[in-house]
Amino acid sequence: MLVLGLLSSCTQNLFTTKKPLPPASTLDVGPSYQYHLRKDDKLSLSVWDHEELSVGSVYGHYSVNETEGKWTMVDAQGNLNVPKLGNVHVEGLTVPEAEELLEKSYSKWIVSPQLTLKVLNLEATVLGEVNLPGKQRLEKERNTLIEVLGKAGDMGVYADKRHIKLMRPATAGTQAVEIDLTQLSAFDRSNIVVVPGDVVYVPAKSGKQFDRKAPSVLGIASIVSTVLIITRFFMTN
Repeated sequence: MLVLGLLSSCTQNLFTTKKPLPPASTLDVGPSYQYHLRKDDKLSLSVWDHEELSVGSVYGHYSVNETEGKWTMVDAQGNLNVPKLGNVHVEGLTVPEAEELLEKSYSKWIVSPQLTLKVLNLEATVLGEVNLPGKQRLEKERNTLIEVLGKAGDMGVYADKRHIKLMRPATAGTQAVEIDLTQLSAFDRSNIVVVPGDVVYVPAKSGKQFDRKAPSVLGIASIVSTVLIITRFFMTN
């Protein structure tokens, strides 16, 4: 009874569901996937040979990142405020499409403008039985599940590789799929794409709680056994 009580005291897992989840193919983004700009995206703008028009230029001497504050944000109306042009609506555009739009606008003052937009907040969240849980920066357009797990320091010894969950926010609500990494072919593993905003959860094997609590359980059981033996000894004498 003592053992059962200790093992049943574990907290409820918010990522656990009793209903079977659909396969990973449900969230397949296809081979032509490109990220589309969203509200609250943070971007740097680099205009070649025009530092006065740039915001966090990648052509400068120092690297650009989100924490330095050298960026401009897509506002609640989907607009990006850029020097000289003011608000430009970019929500829903891919990065190349937004670059083309800005180059066309700047061409009124600059001959053949060359500019680069860089999204600074492309991240996915990895939780559960990984060695480095937290937000993971997505450096490329296509980032596979295996690559993202690798950035999270790989899975821990207690990771349940059969029931990995991939969750994606959507307009109609969060979509979730379950992935069995012990059954996927090499082709499948290289084609499950994690996109910005996704949450990857690696659950623990069912035996983890027992393994963690076993020393405490055995210690308490040993004390109880000793007390019972001593009590019986005095009762029989």
